[in-house]
Amino acid sequence: MKYNSDILRHLHAELHDILREVVRVCDTAGIPYFIQGGTAIGAHFFEDIVPWDDDIDLGMTRDNYERFLREAPALLGEEYVLQEFTTDANTPFYFAKVRKRGTRFVEREWVGLPIEEGIYIDIFPYDLIPDNASLARKQRARVGFWVNCFMAKSVWLWRWFGKANNGVVLPKSWLSCLLIRLACATHSKEQIYNKLRKELIRYNGTEATYYNIVRMPKDMIRVSAINTPERRKFGDMEVWAPSDLESYLRSHYGDIQKWLPEDKRLNHAPEVLSFGRKVVTDESERISVVIPLYNKEAEVERALQSVVEQSLAPGEIIVVDDGSTDGSRAIVERFIAEHPEANMRLIVQANGGVSRARNRGIEEAKGDYIALLDADDVWLSGYIAEVCRLMEYYPEADAYSTAFDIVDGKRRVAAPVPTHEGYINIAQEALQHRYPIIPSTATLRRNVVLRLGGFPEGMRIGEDQWLWARMMQSGSKFCFSPMSLVRYSRSASNRSAAIYRSEESQHSIEELYTPNGDATVNEYVARIAIGKAITQSVRGGTNDARRTAEIFSFTRHSRRQLRRLRLLNSLPRMLRPAVDGLYSLLAWSIKRRGL
Repeated sequence: MKYNSDILRHLHAELHDILREVVRVCDTAGIPYFIQGGTAIGAHFFEDIVPWDDDIDLGMTRDNYERFLREAPALLGEEYVLQEFTTDANTPFYFAKVRKRGTRFVEREWVGLPIEEGIYIDIFPYDLIPDNASLARKQRARVGFWVNCFMAKSVWLWRWFGKANNGVVLPKSWLSCLLIRLACATHSKEQIYNKLRKELIRYNGTEATYYNIVRMPKDMIRVSAINTPERRKFGDMEVWAPSDLESYLRSHYGDIQKWLPEDKRLNHAPEVLSFGRKVVTDESERISVVIPLYNKEAEVERALQSVVEQSLAPGEIIVVDDGSTDGSRAIVERFIAEHPEANMRLIVQANGGVSRARNRGIEEAKGDYIALLDADDVWLSGYIAEVCRLMEYYPEADAYSTAFDIVDGKRRVAAPVPTHEGYINIAQEALQHRYPIIPSTATLRRNVVLRLGGFPEGMRIGEDQWLWARMMQSGSKFCFSPMSLVRYSRSASNRSAAIYRSEESQHSIEELYTPNGDATVNEYVARIAIGKAITQSVRGGTNDARRTAEIFSFTRHSRRQLRRLRLLNSLPRMLRPAVDGLYSLLAWSIKRRGL
């Protein structure tokens, strides 16, 4: 994950606060500790947190670690909480974390677990490992098995045939997964915890050369280096580090210089990050959020919550109620009253369609940029921060967007999107069946949208792609981030593509076609028009669909869809929904397409 610089500054400040508290507790109780891992890299190269890192790692020998578990809960300030199995039985972590209450930092695999979620620093227990390589391998294998069982009691981290579903664990064979399942079925979490601890401490008390986080074979520190620690500058304080720190780093990381290039800069990439307070920057204040609303009683609060939980807050939030007849408006009014800090306002107008609602919000907005969000969808907490980062790195863009996941009930799959960050040709990407921008991922330069007349009012399908095409034709630049920060709800109520009515617009997709224009853009326009005509045909718009098939018969990239359109249009109207529904179901099931 690439953090916005303002977010990193705030996150590092929180991490320093937690570290100061942990060091205070250790000093008060006389408990030795030492920095390790990425924190040791930071101390050695930067005398602080690694600039792109998002956590702090401490180590303690087993006896000191267990003293810390016993004594820290009574010594930590009320803002902080110790998270370890003995204090939080739902934790999936076999080591300890000290978290700051009132904040949130949740990686993707742990979202939804009933555990403390605050920003944290990690505290790892170090145990002796045998000098005999064979014994060390056997111990590591046993520890790895019980660690996997311990995590699996909280959340299952593998798919079919043991494929890992995240970066926390390695893939497993089907036999390993079966054994983990059996162990979890026959052992309580406490029993697994005790078996894991027994394996971890198996060689404590023996003569050995190294301490180790046993499941991590390279994380070895000489006993002598821990027994004779040294002070190291770390930000505005000093912390204890293993002596001869560079030797430890070389044994752990090899050529430590290789970890400094940008492509090696790793961090935890949280799905949820919140500081528990409103954080605004000059860049984020320039962003106005516009949410069109029509009869989304079941979804709108979730969308609003995702905006107020942004780690960087936008300048304002505008909800345009487009004549809702359900309880949507009341939900928004209550939400505004409950969140006065959010600078949220509600605009009510007679029903005129999603384009008119968006245009009204854009006209009323005060920001230089408009972040669009449909009331069906949600942002992850880093969306605004990522847009601000893109604005800093790619200032010439008129549109910024991110990757997104498609949610269909309880299923969630990654949408096909471009794989690289930076300026992109969205027509070219779309013709490769990738979705570089949809409304809920889009942040647009306001004056460009206003100059082009906004979204085409009265157009019910393809209005967003109409605007993207107009922006391309006017020379606008588009910028994309492959970070998935939006959840698009495929099954939400009242999606425009699911409800077809005749259009009342002075605009059409056909008007975007310019015979002597850019060939790629024309193919993109053909793709939009044919996709829209398929919906029209299914809903009974035979003549409109036939006209589209004639106008865009030149297409080379959308021949399959053109054949699909002609086939549907040749069927009796009563059969078209069933035939197209079957096609869509197969496409979603096989290729995970469904937009």
